[in-house]
Amino acid sequence: MEHPNTEHTTALRIYYCGREQCAPGHFWGPAIRPHYLLHVILHGKGTFLYHGKEYALSSGDAFLIEPMQTHYYQADKEDPWEYAWVGFDGNCVEKILNTTVLRSSPVFYSPSDLCCQPMLQLNTLFFSPEKNPLALASAFLQLFSCMTRPESGGRSDHNEQYYQRALEYITNNYSYNLRIQDIADYIGVDRTYLYKIFMREAQISPKQYLLQYRIRAAAKLLQTQDYTVTEIAYSCGFHDSAAFCYHFRQQIGMTPRQYREKIRSGTY
Repeated sequence: MEHPNTEHTTALRIYYCGREQCAPGHFWGPAIRPHYLLHVILHGKGTFLYHGKEYALSSGDAFLIEPMQTHYYQADKEDPWEYAWVGFDGNCVEKILNTTVLRSSPVFYSPSDLCCQPMLQLNTLFFSPEKNPLALASAFLQLFSCMTRPESGGRSDHNEQYYQRALEYITNNYSYNLRIQDIADYIGVDRTYLYKIFMREAQISPKQYLLQYRIRAAAKLLQTQDYTVTEIAYSCGFHDSAAFCYHFRQQIGMTPRQYREKIRSGTY
């Protein structure tokens, strides 16, 4: 059963949700949809035909249909699938999908029923009389967060993904009291392995990378006259201005005030 969604934000539109126990051999298509459509298989098996490739799917797996793309899917004749679905679109959707394994494959193979509960929760909230838009968006993001694990590939592929996630985490959190262990915990590796990844990818340790990133961020702030040295020190994750000045001089070769003067005079 399908119902139109009452939410019409441009960032995320959830058009409808549904759930169905299919009859043996039940199929849909070939056809197209005007928006994104994600199915999560709750039980049973079936096949999904997309871009000329056939995928055999079972309980816990998911498949994504993109707007205006021809697709076909069919329930198994012996063990037909039951699935739930959500139709959606919006300005933020591409960015969300790019953080998941769906950025490079239309299917998500799950080793467990990882996506089933979030999809059912999304269905429940969609048909709730209150129709809380924040709760609905939260459930939607929770569903896709289940698909952000590294894709199958070689060890070097995983290392590159870990490294990129670590860089993103540093970029978003360098101004806080960030520890290297926090970065390791975030990407799901131990601290020693994180060190090896950075030495391989950046030829410096994660601690050195974080310090250099903070100094670069501070240098940009020093190019304006709006903030004091102390404000910049705390804003870039240093506990006090003395430690900031020491590390800045080690990295840049002059104190923050000297750097600001040279920027102001145009001699740097």
